[in-house]
Amino acid sequence: MGALTRAAILATFLLSLVLPAPSGADDDPGPALAGTPVAGTADPAQAPALTTGRYLDRLPATGELHYRLPRTETGTTFHVAALYVGSGNSIGEGLRLKVGTTPGDQGCGSGGVFRPTLGEPAPVLFTTVSTWTDVTDHECATADGLFLSVGAPIEAADADLAFEILVFEEPPLSSYSFDVLPTPEQRAWTPLVPAATARELPLGTTPTNAPVVRDGTFRLELRPGRTLVLAIPLDWDQSLAAQLDAVLPKGAPATDGIRVQVVGPMLGTSQVSFTDARPADWTEGTGSFRTGAQSHVVAYPNRDSYDAGINTESLAGIHYVVISWTGTAADGTAATSPEDAALSVPATVTLARSGEAQDGVPAYTELDGLIGPQAGSRLVDGTLQAPVVAARTPPKVSDDGFPVELLVAGGLAIVAALLFVLNRVHHHVKRGRHRR
Repeated sequence: MGALTRAAILATFLLSLVLPAPSGADDDPGPALAGTPVAGTADPAQAPALTTGRYLDRLPATGELHYRLPRTETGTTFHVAALYVGSGNSIGEGLRLKVGTTPGDQGCGSGGVFRPTLGEPAPVLFTTVSTWTDVTDHECATADGLFLSVGAPIEAADADLAFEILVFEEPPLSSYSFDVLPTPEQRAWTPLVPAATARELPLGTTPTNAPVVRDGTFRLELRPGRTLVLAIPLDWDQSLAAQLDAVLPKGAPATDGIRVQVVGPMLGTSQVSFTDARPADWTEGTGSFRTGAQSHVVAYPNRDSYDAGINTESLAGIHYVVISWTGTAADGTAATSPEDAALSVPATVTLARSGEAQDGVPAYTELDGLIGPQAGSRLVDGTLQAPVVAARTPPKVSDDGFPVELLVAGGLAIVAALLFVLNRVHHHVKRGRHRR
């Protein structure tokens, strides 16, 4: 186990000690969105520059908003995400992100928000895009800067809504070869045992205001059309299991609309697909209900996977557990009756991390102003800390050209050896006298 691995494990342990204790269940979780105000432009020539950070803008009614992504050093990867709270009841694409070497181009990646169902009065919508490539001379990795465009939402009512832009510029690997990093096996689902006493705290309504927690069981209220979010640190080589348990009353809106998602620091969904074979302990319908999500291991090679079931940016950092109930009625229409709107079902969510940072910790190139992802950071909020490098004092040199430290060490070794010999001689003499 290397020094870097030991440091990572120690940091994770210390983080678990300093995370704040949960506050009262009636506390306000804070604003749903936040960030530095920015104004994207219809004219790419006037586009503002975005570096690592969280920004706040308003969605366009038509066309696209443009931004610039100036690159710090050749080989870096841009991870960009968008997040907003929609106006409600709509089906279709929300907005689309495009990143390219020219304005409006999507040659370096794209991502879209899609609303699959009705019944959510205030859906939390997010998408992400990454420019990562394993081709060292690819223009998306070598261009001095890239362009980001945000398209207008298909739902006219969403125009001019506030939305977040998250930007993280990730340093390149020191050798730019991820072949030396192990590819982890896909995690299987293991049922979790909820704690006898669930913790109460104000859950967030978006990833932005989600409280950061540790492993454990937490109490919540399931409501049709409502989204709740928890945040939890995940380091390299770690994964997360999230299990939701409830007892649903008869006549409740369709339970297949209840979803648990694990989302990465840059809002990329990261979970094992169980569509072909749902875990045996998961249940559907009214009465005792259970569902959940198992994240993929946070591993650099996962971002190069050709498995359609793996869709993650694979970054250490604060991850999010998003719990939602679309509130769609059994016939597929929006459940808008007063009874459904007032429905509140007590439930628990149990979180359990597994694994520890070991051989999968990537070695990043040291660049001024760029820091690699860290388990305890949201990556875009200024909490990344530069690695502590111990200052080394140049060795003093004697008149003969030898390092003073070496001479001192050698002298001490000689003195120690002489003392050892004298001690043995003294001991020998005493034994001889005793015999006489």
